[in-house]
Amino acid sequence: MGLAQLERWAEQQGQPAFRGRQLHDWLYAKGAHRLDQITVLPRAWREQLTASPPPGGPDWIGRSRELRRSIARDGTTKLLLATADGHTIETVGIPAEGRLTVCVSSQVGCPMACRFCATGKGGLQRSLAVHEIVDQVLSVREAMETRPSHVVFMGMGEPLLNIEAVLAAIDCLCTDLGMAQRQITVSTVGVPKTLPTLAERALERLGRAQFTLAVSCMPRISGCGRS
Repeated sequence: MGLAQLERWAEQQGQPAFRGRQLHDWLYAKGAHRLDQITVLPRAWREQLTASPPPGGPDWIGRSRELRRSIARDGTTKLLLATADGHTIETVGIPAEGRLTVCVSSQVGCPMACRFCATGKGGLQRSLAVHEIVDQVLSVREAMETRPSHVVFMGMGEPLLNIEAVLAAIDCLCTDLGMAQRQITVSTVGVPKTLPTLAERALERLGRAQFTLAVSCMPRISGCGRS
């Protein structure tokens, strides 16, 4: 949820709107993992929410759990994260001079079966929700103790097969984490008939499409050939 949504949600829970602003600060700026960490909220409300978790998840916050962290000599950091329903996804923080790029996944597995990619060998489990995509950026920020400057949708999955969640995540990264669209890249293998939909939905969701689109290869019936 963004700021306005959190304010409305707080009011629906019988709280004043400024509680939504407090939630927004603790979720996006401070990176809270659990409700009991958000100590500015009334204890009675926190206990009430904790006692009645939302459908589909054990926690109102919606953060994934870090299972493993691998750090290369150059500082590149790979995280293996567990979703609420027990799936695992990967995200990578890639440092360079004056920047930190986060490579995020958009799906659990991938249906494209590109020959050069190991992810597709296991097929597609499901697409990721918005919060599961944004969480990857927050997790890398915490692990590397640096504010990410760029995001690339180049991890597990095909972003153009999860367009709505990908665009909503871009909206969240820009609006709630202060990134610019020009710092975000969506990488695709070139799924037929999806680019017009992406352009149309990007204009509707974001107002303007300024993120970079990268085509890494083009799928064929017999496999995957580079473009």
